[in-house]
Amino acid sequence: MRKDEAKFITEFLSEAGTKAENSDFFGYVLLDNYAIWVVADGFDEENGAKVAAKIAVESVIEYFMLRPRFNYEVIKEMMDYANLKVKEKQEETQKYSLMHTSLLIIISNYSSILYGNIGNTRFYHIRGGYIVSQSSDDTIAQLLVEEKALNTSDMRFHRQRNDLLQAIGDFGKIKPNIIKEPIELFEKDIFCMTTVGFWENIDDYDMENDLSRFQDKKQWLNSLEKRILASLRENIENYTIAGVEIQAVASKEPMEKDKAKIIKKIALGVLIAVVIILFIVIWNVKRRNNILQAATQYEKLADEEVIKKNFNNSIDNLKLEIGEYEKLKPKSRGVIGFLTNAENKRMEADKKIKEISKKIDETEKLKRAFSDINEGNEMFNSGNYDEANVKYQQAKYNLNENSYKRDELNTEEILTTLDSRINSTVKLKEAKTLETAGDSAVAQGSYNLAKVSYKNAFDMYLENGRADYVSQVEKKLENIAEKEKTAYSGAMLAENKGDSLAQSNINSSREAYYQARQMYQVLGDTVKVGEIDNKIQELNSQQNAELQTANNLVQEGLSQITANNPAQAISIFTQAKNIYRKMKDENNAKAVEKFINQAQEFIKFESQNAEKLKQQEINYSEQLKQQQMQAQQELSIKEAEIKAQQQEMEKERERREEISRKMENATNLEMQADTMVINGNYEESISKYENSKKILEEINETGNFGNQMAKIEDLNKKIGKSEGYLLKQKADENFKNKKWKEAVEEFKGAKDNLQKNGAKKEEIEEIEKKLKKAEKKANRKWWQFWKIF
Repeated sequence: MRKDEAKFITEFLSEAGTKAENSDFFGYVLLDNYAIWVVADGFDEENGAKVAAKIAVESVIEYFMLRPRFNYEVIKEMMDYANLKVKEKQEETQKYSLMHTSLLIIISNYSSILYGNIGNTRFYHIRGGYIVSQSSDDTIAQLLVEEKALNTSDMRFHRQRNDLLQAIGDFGKIKPNIIKEPIELFEKDIFCMTTVGFWENIDDYDMENDLSRFQDKKQWLNSLEKRILASLRENIENYTIAGVEIQAVASKEPMEKDKAKIIKKIALGVLIAVVIILFIVIWNVKRRNNILQAATQYEKLADEEVIKKNFNNSIDNLKLEIGEYEKLKPKSRGVIGFLTNAENKRMEADKKIKEISKKIDETEKLKRAFSDINEGNEMFNSGNYDEANVKYQQAKYNLNENSYKRDELNTEEILTTLDSRINSTVKLKEAKTLETAGDSAVAQGSYNLAKVSYKNAFDMYLENGRADYVSQVEKKLENIAEKEKTAYSGAMLAENKGDSLAQSNINSSREAYYQARQMYQVLGDTVKVGEIDNKIQELNSQQNAELQTANNLVQEGLSQITANNPAQAISIFTQAKNIYRKMKDENNAKAVEKFINQAQEFIKFESQNAEKLKQQEINYSEQLKQQQMQAQQELSIKEAEIKAQQQEMEKERERREEISRKMENATNLEMQADTMVINGNYEESISKYENSKKILEEINETGNFGNQMAKIEDLNKKIGKSEGYLLKQKADENFKNKKWKEAVEEFKGAKDNLQKNGAKKEEIEEIEKKLKKAEKKANRKWWQFWKIF
């Protein structure tokens, strides 16, 4: 037993001072291995102060004897137990409801001590005749000392030395002053326990001085008591002092740890850990469920927005869904990550994020597709069929590539509509070309050719639902009809003029008929042309018949002169002359006039030489024949001119039909090239554009079908763009194959071509980015291996 190794001598005294009753209480117990000393100071001003002090001391000793230990925790437990017992008494008896007490506890294992106090009881440790340490208390005066507003030696005179901040019996939680590290004891050490009635009347010097004067510790205490009684204070509080002299100490032993408490702490720690883990698990499950619920909600909203074609809102919701799944990716790695299966959870989250990212890509395609459709519709409605066709083709490509919400968006119906629109753009572009050809034909007066072009354009516009263009072409056809009416009126006037002059002036009638014939031919009225040809033929026949009659009359007149019937000859010549004049043949009329004059002369000079008259007859007959031949030649020339005009008009019609076919061919080649550009077949598209350009240049050289330079310039830009796209395609391939220098040159060429030919800003910026990458890789040194990546 450790008690046998040590020798602790305890001496104490306790008195009421000037008070009627002593409310201090002291007790101690020396056990086999442990010892305990307790002093309490009940409050004098309250009922039950003595009761409170007694309960506190007895409950502490009772608790310690049941389970003696040497550690910090047991002092705290005893303080709490004493506080509980005093409060029970307060509740049990009304008059004790305000009782409190200060308390000082010292425990020892016979080699060291631990102490704790509450209130204004005090502990002193004396070694070598001097006080080496003392306790602090829970008074306001002590606070002033700690704040260095009051000296320790002056505390016993301060008016608030008894104003306590806490004590046993408080209803709140108490926080006693307990030292954490044991005080090792040596032989001849003394420790004292005092109440306020002692320390407010005795200073440290008096204690040390009297101790040096008395070897007997009982005498030392009596000497200190005399000093208290000799104090000048009128009111002396209850005072208690207990001194313990250490004459021998037991072998050194470490402070005992409270195993039960350790077990409790471990159990509590485990319980807390389990609760925390359970809380974390429940929280994680709830959090995961909330995240999944939020992600599901975002996905639902994204699907709804896609169906409503609010693609930006859909993409935003999908990005928010990705954000929710990012929250599900655990950050733990290593052993913790292995135990929590973090890697698989991250893989599952990444898989879901990848699926959502694919949805975002497809939604972006849908957004571009429907944007292209809207832009295409605007271009379609404004008559810009080339650009509309390109937009529709792009939209069709994106929709064919998409599988997201295909049924809900009626994708197949939209694709069918797009095919119809693409076909319509081709047809409407052809119709526009035909309408332009019709306009050119109208400007040149070729109404029949214009009507054919307008009619074909009308049918195409009607077939493709362009009512506005149908109305426009109808007006143009009405204008042609009005112009045809005017032209018909002019032709009919010319024809009527020819009819009215047919009997009186054959030549003027013929000219009028030729004029009418030409106008009917321009109008494409082959029936009227035939009728006019018949009338001209009748005139020619009539003229030939009359000419023949006149010639016959001249022959007959000459025969009468030969027969020596000059008077009869004059009558016949006069008939011939009248016929010639009717025919406006003044030459023959004058010749006949000469015959008449000669006949008249013949009558006058009938006796003249007959041979001379006969010779004149022969000359006149020969002259008449020549005149007849000349008239026949002139008629043949007129007929040849009319035939040549007919042939020229037929050639013009055939030439215009050929030009129309070439225009249609050029348009088809251009549209094929546009489609190839969309599909990335740039070399073939350049060839198609070149062929279309060549055809338009040939048409432009004829100069009879409008100026095609604007269209040729547009084709030059498209060729330039295709060459730029081809260079970009080759550059991408060379970049992929790590042919950096070739890629740099081709990217530069592509950039220049696209800039010159009006490419989109986004395309130029994309090429510039790729050019910078290629230049960076092309210019790297052999040692800059990181630039490969």
